[in-house]
Amino acid sequence: DAVFWEFVPEEEWKNWRDDPTYQPRTVLLDEVKPGQRYEVIITSFDGGPFVRYRMHDLVRFLSLRDEKAGIDLPSMVCAGRTNGLIDLAGFTGIMDEPLVWEAVHKTGIAYEDWVIRKEVGGNGAVLRLYIELKEDASAETVRQRVHENLKELNPFYADLEEMLDVQPLEVVLLARGTFRAYFINQQAAGADLAHLKPPHMSPSDEIIDSLLQTSKRSADRGK
Repeated sequence: DAVFWEFVPEEEWKNWRDDPTYQPRTVLLDEVKPGQRYEVIITSFDGGPFVRYRMHDLVRFLSLRDEKAGIDLPSMVCAGRTNGLIDLAGFTGIMDEPLVWEAVHKTGIAYEDWVIRKEVGGNGAVLRLYIELKEDASAETVRQRVHENLKELNPFYADLEEMLDVQPLEVVLLARGTFRAYFINQQAAGADLAHLKPPHMSPSDEIIDSLLQTSKRSADRGK
């Protein structure tokens, strides 16, 4: 009795991402399907203005019924944010933060933190990973290990190399101390708690520029 729930199916919000003028179709709670991801939309009922609000939160439904309790109520888990997803021209499927995190973690290379985004240049779209390591390793070593892990975790990504002989991943190594310095700079600038660290997925040009400048200063101090 607090809010009315609607859910935007994955294909619908992908269409909206490709065309911001597109009006995505919604489904109701009794129309969701297990294993599928949806963006959440709520309409408030009580305790404030009557608004229909697009939250940009993604959920994935696990089941439609709690068999143990005997309740026909779908169970769901948080699956990220719609603005925290990367789609390389619709070919690789949607890449989310847990998938990239696992690909980076499985390299076995110690790291401080990372961010990744799609960037478009003269040779088309690339995935560019900006990462600060805790141990010595080359950018190519990191790139190759992350690339192989992404192929294993995402069959659509693997198709890029197998079918088109394309490896879209590029790696930029950031100097040690970059993310800590970024945190301190944001704190000094009065940023709120949610913006002290850069988002892992699809950071803005401004954030990338700040990380690169911070990395350069950190590298200069280390000489």
